[in-house]
Amino acid sequence: MKNISRIFVAGFYTLTFSFSALAKDNIENLSLKDIAAKSLQYAISEQIQSGTDPLYWQGEFPTQIESSLVPILVGVGKPIGKNQEATAFTTASVINVLARLYLDNPELKKEDPYFQIPYVIHTGVKTFSRYGSNDTFNFYPATVDDGVTVRRPINMTLLPLWHGFTNIPNDADTTSSVLTASLYNQQINKEKNLVTEKAIQSFAKYRDVNRRGMFYNRREGVTNTESFMTWLFDENDPNMPRFFFSKASKGTRIPFNINDVDCIVNGNVLKMLALAKRKDVAGHDQACRLMNEAIREDQHATCGIYYPNTLNLSYTVATMDQVGETCLEADQRKMVIEKILSLQIEDGSWVNDHNIWKDPILTTAFAMYALLHFGDLKETRVQASLIFGMHYLLANLHQKNGQYYWDADHYFTATAIARSLIMWSSKAYTNVLVSSILLQMDKKFPSYKVKNYMM
Repeated sequence: MKNISRIFVAGFYTLTFSFSALAKDNIENLSLKDIAAKSLQYAISEQIQSGTDPLYWQGEFPTQIESSLVPILVGVGKPIGKNQEATAFTTASVINVLARLYLDNPELKKEDPYFQIPYVIHTGVKTFSRYGSNDTFNFYPATVDDGVTVRRPINMTLLPLWHGFTNIPNDADTTSSVLTASLYNQQINKEKNLVTEKAIQSFAKYRDVNRRGMFYNRREGVTNTESFMTWLFDENDPNMPRFFFSKASKGTRIPFNINDVDCIVNGNVLKMLALAKRKDVAGHDQACRLMNEAIREDQHATCGIYYPNTLNLSYTVATMDQVGETCLEADQRKMVIEKILSLQIEDGSWVNDHNIWKDPILTTAFAMYALLHFGDLKETRVQASLIFGMHYLLANLHQKNGQYYWDADHYFTATAIARSLIMWSSKAYTNVLVSSILLQMDKKFPSYKVKNYMM
Protein backbone atom coordinates (compact mmCIF):
# COMPACT_ATOMS: atom_id res chain seq x y z
CA MET A 1 0.00 0.00 0.00
CA LYS A 2 1.32 3.42 -0.92
CA ASN A 3 2.48 5.59 2.00
CA ILE A 4 2.14 9.33 2.19
CA SER A 5 4.95 10.94 4.18
CA ARG A 6 5.65 14.51 5.24
CA ILE A 7 8.20 16.27 7.44
CA PHE A 8 6.84 18.45 10.23
CA VAL A 9 9.04 21.16 11.77
CA ALA A 10 7.84 23.12 14.79
CA GLY A 11 9.72 24.44 17.77
CA PHE A 12 12.39 21.94 18.75
CA TYR A 13 10.97 19.02 16.80
CA THR A 14 11.57 17.54 13.38
CA LEU A 15 9.43 14.44 12.98
CA THR A 16 8.68 12.09 10.14
CA PHE A 17 5.23 10.50 9.78
CA SER A 18 3.51 8.08 7.45
CA PHE A 19 -0.13 7.54 6.66
CA SER A 20 -1.62 4.84 4.50
CA ALA A 21 -3.51 6.33 1.59
CA LEU A 22 -6.59 4.30 2.55
CA ALA A 23 -6.64 5.60 6.14
CA LYS A 24 -6.16 9.17 4.97
CA ASP A 25 -9.00 8.96 2.46
CA ASN A 26 -11.36 7.47 5.01
CA ILE A 27 -10.98 9.93 7.88
CA GLU A 28 -9.51 13.21 6.66
CA ASN A 29 -12.97 14.73 6.19
CA LEU A 30 -14.09 13.78 9.68
CA SER A 31 -13.71 15.85 12.83
CA LEU A 32 -11.94 14.69 15.99
CA LYS A 33 -15.37 14.76 17.59
CA ASP A 34 -16.68 12.33 14.96
CA ILE A 35 -13.82 9.90 15.54
CA ALA A 36 -14.12 10.23 19.32
CA ALA A 37 -17.81 9.29 19.11
CA LYS A 38 -17.05 6.19 17.02
CA SER A 39 -14.23 5.08 19.32
CA LEU A 40 -16.38 5.70 22.36
CA GLN A 41 -19.17 3.62 20.88
CA TYR A 42 -16.67 0.82 20.32
CA ALA A 43 -15.62 1.04 23.97
CA ILE A 44 -19.21 1.05 25.24
CA SER A 45 -20.02 -1.98 23.09
CA GLU A 46 -17.42 -3.92 25.08
CA GLN A 47 -19.65 -3.83 28.17
CA ILE A 48 -21.25 -7.20 28.89
CA GLN A 49 -24.92 -7.02 27.91
CA SER A 50 -26.10 -10.48 28.91
CA GLY A 51 -26.62 -11.87 32.39
CA THR A 52 -25.85 -15.36 31.13
CA ASP A 53 -22.12 -14.92 30.51
CA PRO A 54 -20.26 -17.67 32.44
CA LEU A 55 -17.42 -15.34 33.49
CA TYR A 56 -18.72 -11.78 33.64
CA TRP A 57 -21.77 -10.17 35.17
CA GLN A 58 -23.96 -7.94 33.04
CA GLY A 59 -22.44 -4.44 33.19
CA GLU A 60 -18.79 -5.49 33.54
CA PHE A 61 -16.02 -4.66 31.11
CA PRO A 62 -13.78 -7.55 30.02
CA THR A 63 -10.12 -7.85 30.88
CA GLN A 64 -7.45 -9.62 28.87
CA ILE A 65 -4.32 -11.02 30.57
CA GLU A 66 -1.13 -11.70 28.65
CA SER A 67 1.84 -13.58 30.10
CA SER A 68 5.41 -13.54 28.88
CA LEU A 69 7.66 -16.60 28.63
CA VAL A 70 8.89 -16.87 32.22
CA PRO A 71 5.43 -17.02 33.88
CA ILE A 72 4.17 -19.38 31.20
CA LEU A 73 7.04 -21.77 31.93
CA VAL A 74 5.98 -21.95 35.60
CA GLY A 75 2.30 -22.41 34.82
CA VAL A 76 0.93 -18.86 34.86
CA GLY A 77 -0.91 -17.73 31.71
CA LYS A 78 -1.76 -19.14 28.30
CA PRO A 79 1.14 -20.10 26.01
CA ILE A 80 -0.84 -18.79 23.04
CA GLY A 81 -3.34 -15.95 23.23
CA LYS A 82 -4.73 -14.17 26.26
CA ASN A 83 -6.83 -15.12 29.25
CA GLN A 84 -10.10 -13.39 30.07
CA GLU A 85 -10.62 -12.48 33.72
CA ALA A 86 -13.37 -10.82 35.72
CA THR A 87 -12.15 -8.01 37.94
CA ALA A 88 -13.77 -5.02 39.60
CA PHE A 89 -10.69 -2.97 38.83
CA THR A 90 -11.18 -2.89 35.06
CA THR A 91 -14.85 -1.97 35.26
CA ALA A 92 -14.12 0.78 37.80
CA SER A 93 -11.20 2.10 35.74
CA VAL A 94 -13.33 2.35 32.59
CA ILE A 95 -16.18 4.02 34.49
CA ASN A 96 -13.86 6.61 36.00
CA VAL A 97 -12.49 7.74 32.62
CA LEU A 98 -15.97 7.56 31.09
CA ALA A 99 -17.51 9.64 33.87
CA ARG A 100 -14.82 12.31 33.61
CA LEU A 101 -15.35 12.51 29.84
CA TYR A 102 -19.10 12.87 30.35
CA LEU A 103 -18.76 15.61 32.98
CA ASP A 104 -16.17 17.53 30.97
CA ASN A 105 -18.32 17.63 27.83
CA PRO A 106 -21.81 18.64 29.01
CA GLU A 107 -22.71 19.97 25.56
CA LEU A 108 -22.63 16.38 24.23
CA LYS A 109 -24.90 14.77 26.83
CA LYS A 110 -27.87 14.43 24.48
CA GLU A 111 -25.85 13.13 21.55
CA ASP A 112 -25.12 9.53 20.65
CA PRO A 113 -23.24 7.74 22.14
CA TYR A 114 -22.80 10.16 25.06
CA PHE A 115 -26.40 9.89 26.26
CA GLN A 116 -25.69 6.19 26.93
CA ILE A 117 -22.99 6.92 29.50
CA PRO A 118 -25.18 7.35 32.61
CA TYR A 119 -26.76 3.94 32.07
CA VAL A 120 -23.38 2.34 31.29
CA ILE A 121 -22.09 3.70 34.60
CA HIS A 122 -25.20 2.62 36.50
CA THR A 123 -25.00 -0.97 35.27
CA GLY A 124 -21.26 -1.14 35.87
CA VAL A 125 -21.53 0.07 39.46
CA LYS A 126 -24.16 -2.59 40.19
CA THR A 127 -21.54 -5.30 39.58
CA PHE A 128 -19.31 -4.13 42.42
CA SER A 129 -21.36 -6.08 44.96
CA ARG A 130 -19.68 -9.16 43.53
CA TYR A 131 -16.32 -7.98 44.85
CA GLY A 132 -17.16 -6.32 48.14
CA SER A 133 -16.73 -7.36 51.76
CA ASN A 134 -16.49 -5.28 54.94
CA ASP A 135 -17.08 -2.08 52.93
CA THR A 136 -13.90 -2.58 50.87
CA PHE A 137 -13.30 -4.40 47.60
CA ASN A 138 -11.23 -7.18 46.10
CA PHE A 139 -9.61 -7.39 42.69
CA TYR A 140 -11.33 -10.76 42.13
CA PRO A 141 -14.85 -12.09 42.72
CA ALA A 142 -15.45 -14.82 45.26
CA THR A 143 -15.05 -18.45 44.27
CA VAL A 144 -15.05 -21.70 46.22
CA ASP A 145 -11.83 -23.68 46.65
CA ASP A 146 -11.78 -26.89 48.70
CA GLY A 147 -15.10 -25.92 50.27
CA VAL A 148 -13.86 -22.46 51.32
CA THR A 149 -14.74 -19.09 49.77
CA VAL A 150 -11.60 -17.44 48.40
CA ARG A 151 -10.63 -14.50 46.19
CA ARG A 152 -8.33 -15.51 43.37
CA PRO A 153 -8.44 -15.64 39.54
CA ILE A 154 -11.42 -17.64 38.39
CA ASN A 155 -10.50 -18.07 34.73
CA MET A 156 -6.79 -17.38 34.29
CA THR A 157 -4.60 -20.33 33.31
CA LEU A 158 -2.89 -21.32 36.58
CA LEU A 159 -1.30 -24.50 37.82
CA PRO A 160 -3.03 -25.54 41.07
CA LEU A 161 0.10 -24.73 43.09
CA TRP A 162 -0.56 -21.01 42.41
CA HIS A 163 -4.15 -21.07 43.68
CA GLY A 164 -3.14 -20.31 47.23
CA PHE A 165 -0.56 -17.69 46.32
CA THR A 166 -3.21 -15.73 44.40
CA ASN A 167 -5.84 -15.85 47.19
CA ILE A 168 -5.41 -12.16 47.95
CA PRO A 169 -7.05 -9.76 50.44
CA ASN A 170 -8.99 -6.63 49.55
CA ASP A 171 -6.74 -3.82 48.35
CA ALA A 172 -6.54 -0.03 48.41
CA ASP A 173 -6.30 0.30 44.64
CA THR A 174 -9.44 -1.65 43.76
CA THR A 175 -11.31 -0.14 46.71
CA SER A 176 -10.39 3.46 45.86
CA SER A 177 -11.17 2.93 42.16
CA VAL A 178 -14.55 1.35 42.97
CA LEU A 179 -15.41 4.12 45.43
CA THR A 180 -14.41 6.77 42.89
CA ALA A 181 -16.73 5.14 40.36
CA SER A 182 -19.49 5.10 42.96
CA LEU A 183 -18.98 8.80 43.70
CA TYR A 184 -19.16 9.60 39.99
CA ASN A 185 -22.32 7.51 39.75
CA GLN A 186 -23.81 9.52 42.58
CA GLN A 187 -22.93 12.74 40.79
CA ILE A 188 -24.27 11.64 37.39
CA ASN A 189 -27.16 9.32 38.29
CA LYS A 190 -28.03 10.69 41.74
CA GLU A 191 -27.70 7.21 43.26
CA LYS A 192 -26.40 6.32 46.70
CA ASN A 193 -22.63 5.86 46.82
CA LEU A 194 -20.65 3.08 48.51
CA VAL A 195 -18.27 5.28 50.50
CA THR A 196 -18.65 4.56 54.20
CA GLU A 197 -16.63 5.81 57.14
CA LYS A 198 -15.39 2.27 57.63
CA ALA A 199 -14.08 2.23 54.06
CA ILE A 200 -12.40 5.61 54.47
CA GLN A 201 -10.67 4.55 57.66
CA SER A 202 -9.41 1.34 56.08
CA PHE A 203 -6.92 3.41 54.09
CA ALA A 204 -5.71 5.17 57.23
CA LYS A 205 -5.33 1.84 59.04
CA TYR A 206 -2.89 0.26 56.59
CA ARG A 207 -0.03 2.71 56.15
CA ASP A 208 3.72 2.48 55.73
CA VAL A 209 4.69 3.08 59.36
CA ASN A 210 7.43 1.46 61.48
CA ARG A 211 8.08 -1.47 59.19
CA ARG A 212 10.93 -2.89 57.16
CA GLY A 213 9.28 -2.52 53.77
CA MET A 214 9.11 -4.65 50.68
CA PHE A 215 12.36 -5.20 48.74
CA TYR A 216 11.21 -3.20 45.72
CA ASN A 217 10.36 -0.20 47.91
CA ARG A 218 13.66 -0.45 49.76
CA ARG A 219 15.51 -0.38 46.45
CA GLU A 220 13.73 2.87 45.59
CA GLY A 221 14.31 4.36 49.04
CA VAL A 222 10.58 4.26 49.79
CA THR A 223 10.55 3.22 53.45
CA ASN A 224 8.40 4.35 56.37
CA THR A 225 6.72 6.99 54.24
CA GLU A 226 3.51 6.92 56.32
CA SER A 227 1.63 6.84 53.01
CA PHE A 228 -1.03 4.32 52.00
CA MET A 229 -0.11 0.69 51.39
CA THR A 230 -1.61 -1.53 48.73
CA TRP A 231 -3.13 -4.37 50.74
CA LEU A 232 -5.89 -3.72 53.30
CA PHE A 233 -4.61 -6.52 55.48
CA ASP A 234 -2.25 -6.92 58.41
CA GLU A 235 1.02 -8.34 57.10
CA ASN A 236 1.81 -9.54 60.64
CA ASP A 237 -1.45 -11.45 61.05
CA PRO A 238 -0.43 -14.79 62.62
CA ASN A 239 -3.16 -16.55 60.65
CA MET A 240 -1.78 -15.52 57.28
CA PRO A 241 -0.13 -18.52 55.57
CA ARG A 242 3.61 -17.91 55.19
CA PHE A 243 4.34 -20.73 52.79
CA PHE A 244 3.86 -19.36 49.27
CA PHE A 245 2.18 -22.51 48.02
CA SER A 246 -0.19 -23.19 50.88
CA LYS A 247 -3.64 -24.15 49.63
CA ALA A 248 -6.06 -21.32 49.00
CA SER A 249 -8.34 -22.81 51.64
CA LYS A 250 -5.65 -22.12 54.25
CA GLY A 251 -6.49 -18.44 54.11
CA THR A 252 -5.92 -15.04 52.56
CA ARG A 253 -2.36 -13.89 52.11
CA ILE A 254 -0.44 -10.86 50.83
CA PRO A 255 1.83 -11.87 47.93
CA PHE A 256 5.32 -12.60 49.30
CA ASN A 257 3.98 -11.97 52.82
CA ILE A 258 4.78 -8.25 52.90
CA ASN A 259 2.80 -5.15 52.02
CA ASP A 260 4.06 -2.54 49.56
CA VAL A 261 3.78 1.12 48.58
CA ASP A 262 2.84 2.06 45.01
CA CYS A 263 2.79 5.70 43.88
CA ILE A 264 -0.16 5.21 41.51
CA VAL A 265 -2.19 3.39 44.17
CA ASN A 266 -1.58 6.37 46.45
CA GLY A 267 -2.66 8.71 43.67
CA ASN A 268 -5.88 6.77 43.17
CA VAL A 269 -6.63 6.93 46.89
CA LEU A 270 -5.95 10.68 46.92
CA LYS A 271 -8.31 11.18 43.97
CA MET A 272 -11.09 9.30 45.74
CA LEU A 273 -10.56 11.23 48.98
CA ALA A 274 -10.76 14.51 47.08
CA LEU A 275 -14.04 13.49 45.45
CA ALA A 276 -15.37 12.37 48.84
CA LYS A 277 -14.15 15.64 50.41
CA ARG A 278 -12.14 13.68 53.00
CA LYS A 279 -8.64 15.12 52.88
CA ASP A 280 -8.63 14.97 56.67
CA VAL A 281 -7.80 11.24 56.66
CA ALA A 282 -4.53 10.15 58.25
CA GLY A 283 -2.03 9.43 55.50
CA HIS A 284 -3.36 12.04 53.08
CA ASP A 285 -0.52 14.52 53.50
CA GLN A 286 2.08 11.76 53.49
CA ALA A 287 0.67 10.34 50.25
CA CYS A 288 0.92 13.81 48.72
CA ARG A 289 4.53 13.97 49.82
CA LEU A 290 5.17 10.56 48.26
CA MET A 291 3.79 11.75 44.91
CA ASN A 292 5.90 14.90 44.94
CA GLU A 293 9.04 12.98 45.87
CA ALA A 294 8.47 10.40 43.14
CA ILE A 295 8.44 13.21 40.57
CA ARG A 296 11.35 15.08 42.13
CA GLU A 297 13.46 11.90 42.20
CA ASP A 298 12.45 11.01 38.63
CA GLN A 299 10.87 7.71 39.63
CA HIS A 300 8.28 7.83 36.84
CA ALA A 301 9.35 4.46 35.45
CA THR A 302 9.72 2.66 38.76
CA CYS A 303 7.46 3.98 41.53
CA GLY A 304 4.43 2.04 40.30
CA ILE A 305 4.74 -1.59 41.33
CA TYR A 306 1.46 -2.47 39.61
CA TYR A 307 1.73 0.22 36.92
CA PRO A 308 4.89 -0.20 34.84
CA ASN A 309 4.20 2.67 32.49
CA THR A 310 6.53 5.66 32.62
CA LEU A 311 3.77 8.16 31.88
CA ASN A 312 1.16 6.77 34.26
CA LEU A 313 2.44 8.94 37.11
CA SER A 314 1.98 12.09 35.01
CA TYR A 315 -1.52 10.99 34.03
CA THR A 316 -2.46 10.13 37.62
CA VAL A 317 -1.39 13.47 39.10
CA ALA A 318 -3.34 15.21 36.31
CA THR A 319 -6.52 13.29 37.22
CA MET A 320 -5.93 14.11 40.89
CA ASP A 321 -5.56 17.79 40.14
CA GLN A 322 -8.65 17.68 37.95
CA VAL A 323 -10.89 16.70 40.88
CA GLY A 324 -9.42 19.18 43.35
CA GLU A 325 -6.46 17.32 44.83
CA THR A 326 -4.00 20.17 44.36
CA CYS A 327 -1.15 18.91 46.55
CA LEU A 328 1.27 18.67 43.62
CA GLU A 329 3.84 21.42 44.10
CA ALA A 330 4.64 24.04 41.47
CA ASP A 331 8.13 22.71 40.79
CA GLN A 332 6.79 19.21 40.33
CA ARG A 333 4.21 20.45 37.85
CA LYS A 334 7.01 21.88 35.74
CA MET A 335 8.97 18.64 36.10
CA VAL A 336 6.00 16.66 34.83
CA ILE A 337 5.85 18.79 31.69
CA GLU A 338 9.59 18.47 31.06
CA LYS A 339 9.48 14.72 31.63
CA ILE A 340 6.68 14.32 29.11
CA LEU A 341 8.38 16.46 26.49
CA SER A 342 11.65 14.54 26.91
CA LEU A 343 10.11 11.16 26.09
CA GLN A 344 8.40 11.87 22.79
CA ILE A 345 10.05 10.17 19.82
CA GLU A 346 10.23 10.77 16.09
CA ASP A 347 6.92 9.19 15.11
CA GLY A 348 5.01 11.40 17.58
CA SER A 349 4.42 8.70 20.19
CA TRP A 350 5.87 8.51 23.68
CA VAL A 351 8.35 6.00 25.08
CA ASN A 352 7.38 3.65 27.89
CA ASP A 353 10.89 3.66 29.33
CA HIS A 354 12.47 0.73 31.22
CA ASN A 355 9.70 -1.65 30.19
CA ILE A 356 9.63 -4.66 27.89
CA TRP A 357 6.13 -3.62 26.76
CA LYS A 358 6.13 -0.31 24.86
CA ASP A 359 2.35 0.19 24.79
CA PRO A 360 2.62 3.27 22.55
CA ILE A 361 -1.09 4.08 22.28
CA LEU A 362 -1.74 4.16 26.02
CA THR A 363 1.63 5.78 26.79
CA THR A 364 0.85 8.50 24.26
CA ALA A 365 -2.63 8.92 25.74
CA PHE A 366 -1.22 9.29 29.27
CA ALA A 367 1.30 11.86 28.05
CA MET A 368 -1.19 13.93 26.10
CA TYR A 369 -3.79 13.88 28.88
CA ALA A 370 -1.27 15.25 31.40
CA LEU A 371 0.18 17.75 28.93
CA LEU A 372 -3.29 19.06 28.08
CA HIS A 373 -3.91 19.57 31.80
CA PHE A 374 -0.59 20.98 33.02
CA GLY A 375 0.99 22.44 29.89
CA ASP A 376 0.86 26.00 28.59
CA LEU A 377 -0.87 25.49 25.27
CA LYS A 378 0.52 28.78 23.99
CA GLU A 379 4.07 27.46 24.32
CA THR A 380 5.49 26.24 20.99
CA ARG A 381 7.03 23.06 22.42
CA VAL A 382 3.77 22.02 24.07
CA GLN A 383 1.69 22.79 20.99
CA ALA A 384 4.04 20.89 18.70
CA SER A 385 4.18 17.92 21.06
CA LEU A 386 0.39 17.62 21.20
CA ILE A 387 -0.02 18.04 17.44
CA PHE A 388 2.53 15.34 16.72
CA GLY A 389 0.96 13.08 19.31
CA MET A 390 -2.44 13.46 17.69
CA HIS A 391 -0.90 12.65 14.32
CA TYR A 392 0.47 9.42 15.77
CA LEU A 393 -2.88 8.42 17.26
CA LEU A 394 -4.72 9.07 14.01
CA ALA A 395 -2.08 7.17 12.04
CA ASN A 396 -2.73 4.12 14.24
CA LEU A 397 -6.52 4.23 14.21
CA HIS A 398 -8.12 1.00 13.02
CA GLN A 399 -11.25 0.91 10.87
CA LYS A 400 -13.27 -2.26 10.41
CA ASN A 401 -16.93 -2.82 9.56
CA GLY A 402 -17.74 0.79 10.37
CA GLN A 403 -15.93 0.67 13.72
CA TYR A 404 -13.11 3.00 14.69
CA TYR A 405 -10.80 1.87 17.47
CA TRP A 406 -7.28 1.58 18.83
CA ASP A 407 -5.60 -1.63 19.92
CA ALA A 408 -5.75 -2.28 23.65
CA ASP A 409 -2.47 -1.62 25.44
CA HIS A 410 -1.44 -2.94 28.85
CA TYR A 411 -2.55 -0.80 31.78
CA PHE A 412 -1.84 -2.97 34.82
CA THR A 413 0.49 -5.72 35.98
CA ALA A 414 1.04 -8.35 38.66
CA THR A 415 3.33 -8.23 41.71
CA ALA A 416 6.82 -6.70 41.88
CA ILE A 417 8.41 -10.06 41.08
CA ALA A 418 6.35 -10.39 37.91
CA ARG A 419 6.36 -6.70 36.99
CA SER A 420 6.13 -6.43 33.19
CA LEU A 421 5.80 -10.21 32.90
CA ILE A 422 2.04 -10.64 33.40
CA MET A 423 0.00 -7.76 31.98
CA TRP A 424 -3.67 -6.74 31.94
CA SER A 425 -5.31 -4.90 29.04
CA SER A 426 -8.76 -3.54 28.27
CA LYS A 427 -10.12 -2.48 24.89
CA ALA A 428 -12.68 -0.27 26.61
CA TYR A 429 -10.14 1.48 28.84
CA THR A 430 -7.76 2.29 25.98
CA ASN A 431 -10.50 3.60 23.70
CA VAL A 432 -12.35 5.67 26.30
CA LEU A 433 -9.10 7.36 27.28
CA VAL A 434 -8.11 8.12 23.68
CA SER A 435 -11.64 9.38 22.97
CA SER A 436 -11.38 11.83 25.86
CA ILE A 437 -8.13 13.19 24.41
CA LEU A 438 -9.65 13.67 20.97
CA LEU A 439 -12.45 15.71 22.51
CA GLN A 440 -9.98 17.82 24.49
CA MET A 441 -7.85 18.45 21.39
CA ASP A 442 -10.96 19.41 19.43
CA LYS A 443 -11.68 22.10 22.02
CA LYS A 444 -8.13 23.30 22.62
CA PHE A 445 -7.19 23.52 18.93
CA PRO A 446 -10.50 24.35 17.19
CA SER A 447 -8.79 25.57 14.02
CA TYR A 448 -7.12 22.18 13.50
CA LYS A 449 -9.09 19.59 11.56
CA VAL A 450 -8.28 15.94 11.08
CA LYS A 451 -6.78 16.62 7.67
CA ASN A 452 -4.41 19.15 9.27
CA TYR A 453 -3.02 16.51 11.62
CA MET A 454 -2.63 14.13 8.68
CA MET A 455 -0.70 16.43 6.35
